[in-house]
Amino acid sequence: MLSLAKAAKDYYLRKLGEISPGEDYYLRGGTATGMWRGNGATELGLSGTVSAESLVRLFDGQHPGTGEHLGRSLRKDGVAAWDVTFSADKSVSLLWALGDPETRQQVLEAFEEATSEALAYFESVASSTRGASKTPVLDDHGDPILNENGTPRFRVESWPIATTGYVAASFTEFTSRADDPQLHTHVVVANKVKGNDGVWRTVDGRLLYRYQLAAGYLHEAVLRRELTERLGVHWQPVSNGMADIAGFTRPQIEAFSRRRHQLETWRQEQGLPDTAAARQIAVIATRNPKRDRPLAELEAEWRQRAVEVDLTPGQIARLIGRGRDVTPADPEALFESLASMDGLTAHGSTFAKPEVVKEIAGALPEGGTRNQIEALAGMFLGTRDVVPLLSGRDAEPSDIVEDHALDEPKTLNEPLAADRVVRPMRRRDGSLFPGVRHERLYTTTELLATESRVVEQARAGIGAGRWTAPGRLVEGRLRRNRHLTEGQREMVRQFATSGNAIDIGIGPAGTGKTAVMAVISQLAAMTGTEIMGTALAGRTAAGLQDATGIPATTLTRLIGESKDRGLPPRVVLVVDEAAMVGTRQLAAVSDLVEAVEGKLILIGDDRQLPEIDAGGLFRALVNRLPAIELTDNVRQHQAWERDALTQLRDGTVDKAMKLYQQRRRLVIGQDRDDTMGHAVQDWYRHVTATGDLTSGLLIGYDNDTVDELNQRARTHIAASRHLDGPTVETAERVFQAGDRILCRKNQSRLGVLNGDLATVTNVDQESKNLTVRLDRDAETRDLPGWYLELGHVDYGYALTGHKAQGVTTSRTFTVITGNTDREWVYVAMSRGRHANTLYLASPEPADEQCTHLTHQERKEALDALTVSLGRSSVQTAAIDHLPGSGPASSDIAERAAWIVARRQAEHSELEHRSPGIELAAGR
Repeated sequence: MLSLAKAAKDYYLRKLGEISPGEDYYLRGGTATGMWRGNGATELGLSGTVSAESLVRLFDGQHPGTGEHLGRSLRKDGVAAWDVTFSADKSVSLLWALGDPETRQQVLEAFEEATSEALAYFESVASSTRGASKTPVLDDHGDPILNENGTPRFRVESWPIATTGYVAASFTEFTSRADDPQLHTHVVVANKVKGNDGVWRTVDGRLLYRYQLAAGYLHEAVLRRELTERLGVHWQPVSNGMADIAGFTRPQIEAFSRRRHQLETWRQEQGLPDTAAARQIAVIATRNPKRDRPLAELEAEWRQRAVEVDLTPGQIARLIGRGRDVTPADPEALFESLASMDGLTAHGSTFAKPEVVKEIAGALPEGGTRNQIEALAGMFLGTRDVVPLLSGRDAEPSDIVEDHALDEPKTLNEPLAADRVVRPMRRRDGSLFPGVRHERLYTTTELLATESRVVEQARAGIGAGRWTAPGRLVEGRLRRNRHLTEGQREMVRQFATSGNAIDIGIGPAGTGKTAVMAVISQLAAMTGTEIMGTALAGRTAAGLQDATGIPATTLTRLIGESKDRGLPPRVVLVVDEAAMVGTRQLAAVSDLVEAVEGKLILIGDDRQLPEIDAGGLFRALVNRLPAIELTDNVRQHQAWERDALTQLRDGTVDKAMKLYQQRRRLVIGQDRDDTMGHAVQDWYRHVTATGDLTSGLLIGYDNDTVDELNQRARTHIAASRHLDGPTVETAERVFQAGDRILCRKNQSRLGVLNGDLATVTNVDQESKNLTVRLDRDAETRDLPGWYLELGHVDYGYALTGHKAQGVTTSRTFTVITGNTDREWVYVAMSRGRHANTLYLASPEPADEQCTHLTHQERKEALDALTVSLGRSSVQTAAIDHLPGSGPASSDIAERAAWIVARRQAEHSELEHRSPGIELAAGR
């Protein structure tokens, strides 16, 4: 396992300044001697053991040996170093702790080899830095454009630069804070690297997070291989990259996991929910300094505890044997799995090499070496089932790519199998040097063929004579629906008269797309044409049916039931929230409609929440078809808020945040706890004032945040007069008449859907049944005790953004306690008709002595949010990463089909590369 953390320079210097070097966290007794690591350290002449003085200098951005500053000084509150921690699974730590001396030495050597290999991989892919330049923004006349405060506006551009590698120091420790066996190595990577241009800069920290999983999976795979070859151990199935040694039972492992038990006990005693945030609070609250107890004393204690759980020396000895060769991988089966629909493109349209490294490392039961895993990854990327695309960043057909050397760059005329895209950089003296290489993206031939087929269906279906309604009939219906905006009227005309096989409507939040579909439903009925609806979620399908009269069901059910019998001839099929539908499901629906010469209407918004499965197809179709977009927001009552949402959706985040700030709709808390407290208190005031719990909604980014918001809200409500009567308790929840609940599981015979919000009207304490009134139809439903016992009912005071999409209420209170993205915030801030308030936690804990945030702290919090909202989570289809793709590329589907055919026609790489694959598999 690999964990990654950053800490400010002052933290390390304070630790080293307050206590003697021998007692420091990284340099105290009981910890193996610190050792220099990394190519950057080698270049500085650093080797052998680490002294406290040299470590202090390194944290201060100086040469550890001479004290010379390495580039610019670090900011006082800047990141001095990255703590990359490699940890062994508990079973491996137990084998080291309880084994005989020879076994213990073999485990230590295996762990060291795994750490060295993983760190070398990490350094090779995640040690680059970035250069930057600042140029004034000029208008058409060449004059500088000024900001509102009169200062010149600048455009900052940055670019990646390759480096000589890490300057790092490693410290291996053997115990947890609870004095349990826990073999782990801290690799403290200095936040200073030397670029190929000779300039020292900070590490591009984004790459550390980008490659963290791949390096962690690789570490585990190398460790499995080393222990298999050295000690002949066997392994339990790999899960999330990790595996326990076969022979250890769960009770035995838990007996040596007292730290986890300590945290869980503290959390329960404090009455905190089982959330990531609560667990982190428990970690901090119960964190005591490690006691440097003699290892011999700990070993005696461990062996005594081992006997209590039947872990005798004889049993430990039976877990190991003679070293044996690792069972070789089956490349053909492995590659087939990676290229399948459930493989690398299950949840994304493209992937890069680190995803391949991660998946291969996790797929080898007995592990492998770094070279073997990287070789297998490279070979997979060259198979006929994989299509190389352009780089994911800054890639255009004129990009320069690196094949094997930088000496002979060539322009990219078609996707090549180069692993990276590279741009030469210029030193200050004008000479060129190789810049860092952007990741090349890949997809599978299966997914690219699927995308290109639908794009071609859409293109060929323009004006194909599919369902239309007479113009006079359309205009007559529009006259009867005078409430429609002009944009809604144009969308009705487009859908009803185009004759296209596929029509697309873009409906930003609050623009009233269901009103359009209600008219289309009327027109279909008047022309004798069958119309059907579908959506990803059952609640969305039910909402479509209730609002428009179109019979609707879920996509899964529609596709399953229509696979054999097909759809009605020339049917009109409406897909609601189509931008959230994955590529393969969208393609299946398109195929079904095409088979009966029907019409497919896709309505959604590619700038709201994206697909969970591999996606981007809706957006690709928007770029290629005459899509029509609604622009008039009819939900939010205040003009400024409609404007703010438009700015947010369009990506002008700073302007949107300024509007929210000016109207006091942006609240910045000192920390997570303070922020949640403000949000829940404001929500409670609102629902108390209105006397209606349905008039306000709390929204959180993830399940942990929502759990905590729900618990806090329920505590407030329970102390008021909103609840009465008997209670029923189940799954850590107490329900009472008046409670707001959320149904989490479709159950057709109960008449409830996943995502249904309801109010409890009665509690049967004996049977544990709830009677509830659903929000969507105001009808009552009976929820039996078994439905509650299975955890299908939760509080409904707070929802995640995904659950909230499609919900409309009076006021919302949205809490952000970490990084988020623009699409999520746009959805959350568009649910309330009258008001929507954003609550933001300060990114750094406030000083314990302060009771309020300074102006600078508020500014930093807002800046962090603005940067976060600058990121988009929208998926891009693989077809849009092909050279020459874009709105004007009408032949891109043909090109994609040609590429797929070419790849499939190539001879099998497995046959021609068998020697290399055998080597990579370890044969």
